[in-house]
Amino acid sequence: MSSFIAAVATRVADSADAIARSLSPVDPNGASSLSQLRATSHGPARVAELLQKSAQDVSEIAVRGKPFHISDIPAYVDAVKNFNGGAGIDDRKMLLEKLLVLMSRLPADNQFEKTLQVFVIDTLYKDLPHPPAAYLPSNPYLPSTGAPSYPSTNPSNYANGHANGHANGSADQASTVHVRHPYSHPTYGVHRPYAARSADGSGYSTVYPDMGAAGKPYARTVPPTHPGINWPDAGLVFDALLKRRPSSGKRGILPSSNPNAEPGHSTLPTTNPTGFACHPGGLSSLFFAFADLVIHSIFNTNHSDWSINNVSSYLDLSPLYGSSEKDLKKVRRLDGTGRLYEDVFADGRLLFMPPSVPALLVLFCRNHNYIASKLLTINEYGTYVSGTALEELNEDDKKAQDDEIFSRARLVNCGWFMQVILGDYVGAILGLVRDGCEWRLDPLAESRESDHSVSPRGQGNVVSLEFNLLYRWHAALSERDTAWTELIFERVFGTRDFSSITVNQFQKTLAEKLRPDPDVRKWTFDGVDNAELVRDSSTGAFKDSDLAALLYAATEAPAGAFKARGIPEVLRVVEVMGIEQARQWGAATMNEFRKFMGLKPFSSFSEWNSDPDISRTAEMLYGNIDDLELYPGLMAEEAKPPIPGAGLCPGYTISRAILADAVALVRGDRFLTTDFTVYNLTSWGYLDCFSHKDDGAYGGILTRLLYRTLPEYYPARSSYARFPFIVPSAMQGYLRKLVDSPVSKYEFKRPKAPVLEVCETRYETVKDILADHKGFRSDVDSKLDSLVGTAGLDISLVNKALDFFIQKRQYPAILEHITSKLIAEKSTPDFTSGNNVKFVDIVHDVINLAPVYFVATELLGIPIKTEQTPHGLFRDVECASMFADVCNYVLLNRDPYMDWILRERTTEVSFAITDVISGHLKRLAGQGIIGKVTDSLIQWYTGEDKFSDVFLSRVLESAPRGKHVAESIFATIVPTIALYSKSIVHIVDFFLKEEQTSARELLVQLTRDKSVENDEKLYALACEALRVNPPVSSVVREDVHGELSDGNPEQVYLSLANANLDRSVFGENSIAADLEHPRAGLTGLEDYGLTSTSFLKSTVPAALRAIFKLKNLRSATGPRGTLRRIVETVHGCPEVEYLNERSEITPFPASMFVQYES
Repeated sequence: MSSFIAAVATRVADSADAIARSLSPVDPNGASSLSQLRATSHGPARVAELLQKSAQDVSEIAVRGKPFHISDIPAYVDAVKNFNGGAGIDDRKMLLEKLLVLMSRLPADNQFEKTLQVFVIDTLYKDLPHPPAAYLPSNPYLPSTGAPSYPSTNPSNYANGHANGHANGSADQASTVHVRHPYSHPTYGVHRPYAARSADGSGYSTVYPDMGAAGKPYARTVPPTHPGINWPDAGLVFDALLKRRPSSGKRGILPSSNPNAEPGHSTLPTTNPTGFACHPGGLSSLFFAFADLVIHSIFNTNHSDWSINNVSSYLDLSPLYGSSEKDLKKVRRLDGTGRLYEDVFADGRLLFMPPSVPALLVLFCRNHNYIASKLLTINEYGTYVSGTALEELNEDDKKAQDDEIFSRARLVNCGWFMQVILGDYVGAILGLVRDGCEWRLDPLAESRESDHSVSPRGQGNVVSLEFNLLYRWHAALSERDTAWTELIFERVFGTRDFSSITVNQFQKTLAEKLRPDPDVRKWTFDGVDNAELVRDSSTGAFKDSDLAALLYAATEAPAGAFKARGIPEVLRVVEVMGIEQARQWGAATMNEFRKFMGLKPFSSFSEWNSDPDISRTAEMLYGNIDDLELYPGLMAEEAKPPIPGAGLCPGYTISRAILADAVALVRGDRFLTTDFTVYNLTSWGYLDCFSHKDDGAYGGILTRLLYRTLPEYYPARSSYARFPFIVPSAMQGYLRKLVDSPVSKYEFKRPKAPVLEVCETRYETVKDILADHKGFRSDVDSKLDSLVGTAGLDISLVNKALDFFIQKRQYPAILEHITSKLIAEKSTPDFTSGNNVKFVDIVHDVINLAPVYFVATELLGIPIKTEQTPHGLFRDVECASMFADVCNYVLLNRDPYMDWILRERTTEVSFAITDVISGHLKRLAGQGIIGKVTDSLIQWYTGEDKFSDVFLSRVLESAPRGKHVAESIFATIVPTIALYSKSIVHIVDFFLKEEQTSARELLVQLTRDKSVENDEKLYALACEALRVNPPVSSVVREDVHGELSDGNPEQVYLSLANANLDRSVFGENSIAADLEHPRAGLTGLEDYGLTSTSFLKSTVPAALRAIFKLKNLRSATGPRGTLRRIVETVHGCPEVEYLNERSEITPFPASMFVQYES
């Protein structure tokens, strides 16, 4: 039923959208969406927009699910009674989950959701005191490092009842260091014009510079006030409550001792003979590999002094970069490029984690180098040098450049880490990915309190002993990782009797045997076959295939369930140390911690865990529920079920506490909040940190990291890339349950090994391969079929109709007129250069729009919204953007990550434009009086002329009955529009360059007189310009028969840029244009639509004539007078890309201003 409602609501929303588009203003202020126009809309337009919004809201609720149920009321009533005082919130009523479901299921841009989210985040942030109220004292038997001291700027933070402390303010004075004194010298922006992270985490808070720095004590969140008891032996606690073992054979619903709890929430998980139980939410082992990176970023207890944390309390990717200048120097190249060595990291602890952990960290190393290379290439502030100029820099200047690029790249990379935490990690914790929901909590956002004061951000953070204990998630260790851990322990300790390993033996062996090589470039770790990975002897990098195999295996392996008796025996000594460490720290009890978090304390062991066997055992060990230790209490507590809003499914107390800690971690770091700016990260770097909507990952960003660093090993539709934190078979089941199930869009099998890609740069060979369509296959046809939903396309049918009018030479004059009209309309007086000087963005406002108007009016009959036709359906810039997406998807894109986004966008464009064309064709073919009248009325209402009827009628004359004519027209014309514009831009840019003054004078002379001879000369000059700078740098073909590789199919990368400079064909000085003997190179353009040779030859001279007839045409001064071009290198060959006005990388030129005299 919900699928039907969603389908109906979607159709209504689409219709309402069309009406709203038609009635919206012409957009004089450049607004690009209806949401930007609502404030200025009135009358019918406002009604249409409200109708559209209402229909979209209904559609979203039908797809996402209900935000509220009647059964939720008891949880809200309990919260009202106990939020600030009372017995504490009963977390068995699932209040947090119900709030999360409420927020995530409300329609986008809902004001109530925004207000509620601010409240929830503010509450979670204030769950913990900022700054901390107390610190652990240094070990009295060791030299004291001293605890940091901060002023208590808000005493209420430390004495507000259940939320943040005890109202009586009592504390264990013997084990607590209280803070009183402020720091006076913030390390903010010292000696550099940009913000940069320090090596040790100092200066991350603008208020207290040393807060949370490496080498400082842990904070104490909960003062222990319950008198101590004679604790049971730590080994006995592990064996009785924590050790993984098979279940007793009972199945089904467990009883609950809490009469107010929702029934049926607790089940005994099914275990195999070793005691392993699969995670109930389908989380993969890779989720916990990433959790290891988070945990190791903020916890590294000093072995000599357990009160000291050797890493910072921030998510600064310290496992990659280290926690000191010494660590940093080990991983940095220091060569002026800001890069790290290949596939390195600074934290040797990761070498002794399951191999998927260091493999994942290596991807962040690669991401840093990718970012640093992009920052150097883009050079946003124009201060960097590269190549020979970099080699010639003195050491001080080289170091300064390296420091700046490294620092900015680290900020961007940490931004990525943060976004993976919020998007993938927290998204999986809350079950949002599993439920197909893109909504996310945003704890980084700026907000204000009810009294209008700004909510605190960037004021620092210190991790506490309680959360050090809370994040020990050994029960989740997969069977594969358990087997690997057992193998390592057997190698190191020489025994499989893991219960015999003592704490002293463990510590002594670690100190003696597990010391990594001082040179991080020599570090390695095990592959899937448990053999050490081998680095490349020249680059130092690991094989992509080895890393991919580890990540595949981790995605396929189900994680373990959180449960009592779920921790593998091999980790017994580690767990015993954890229990004893908590005792030495003087950790609060389980109930004291719950009281501090505002939760209802347990009244009995059976309320803590309703499994009778577990509760009786715990009662035998501790006697009274108030004596239950924090660490065993957290690890053996009854686990949450996988309901909406709950994806991690740990114990209830852990589930509540980790959200508070997550908010504190990111909100307290100034580099993730107040200093997370386009200036510090650069515009490109800032935008690079954020995920794209509708990328098939439901709000995740790790997807992009996998595609960026291992692009050949993750196909575009692979669930291994789109949902790496959920086992593919489990995710397939979840997707099937979603409304309008998208399961058919994904591939759930392990990706196959990629085919070899070889590079070809020789002109004649490249030319021959491009001509051999059967032996060297393009993916264009399959993409077109996918786009329009049919395999019955007939490109030649449409091309013949186009050629018919080309031969009649009707189009050149039309395109010249459109181009001249756009120049006149879009030009603005340049008052700084004289009253008769004008300037115009020749790319954005003219060349990119001219073919759009031509196609809309002369070929397809698309109603464009202009001042003359205010009720048109699409604005010109909107059409240009849509057509560019289609072109990118069908003809240019080779990024598997972007494949999904472009396919989804262009499918919508295809349906919208094909629907318009179909209406015209039915009217012209006389197919039904209703359709004929409807299309005529639409044309009349939108102001659309009928010029396109001539072309469409010509297509219909030759179209066989039953053919997909509208789809064929779309597939032939629309994908070629943006490349036509790009070709014109490249030509214009070439002739406007200062070094082409004489060539430009020749071109201008040819434009003055219209003749066939002059047009041929103009076209020849244009072809020479495109030879030197082709509109397509390269194309890829599939070598079907393996002609280039001994019969093995492979991908052939054809560099058109290099082939066009082949000296054996174009002479020794091939890089220079030969205007006296111009010769066409290879353009990479498809020979149909607007990029067919006949259409280009017919219309390019006309377009150039309209532009270069302008008096004294020249590039505008400054950066805006040039294309923002960047050149990447692939297979040693150049790939030209561009930056748009938002500094996003795009295959299409976005802007270039020119000046001329009127």
